[in-house]
Amino acid sequence: MAGSKRMRWEFGRNLSMYRKRRGFTQESLGRCVGVSRTYINRLERGRGNPTFAMVMRLAEALRIDASFLLFGIRYKD
Repeated sequence: MAGSKRMRWEFGRNLSMYRKRRGFTQESLGRCVGVSRTYINRLERGRGNPTFAMVMRLAEALRIDASFLLFGIRYKD
């Protein structure tokens, strides 16, 4: 899998996992960050290309660090 395609797929997998852990549906998360359920679905399937601002809004809504969405890991200071 090509680099950017794999990154989108991993981001989508992480987004789906944390969304479910926090008890959001795709629709409710979309409402929270100001996008449609369809857009959240596209992101989770690795079909969307979110902006930096969207990554930050999603992380804030899910109450996680953006690195969890981007890399699936937590960095310790």
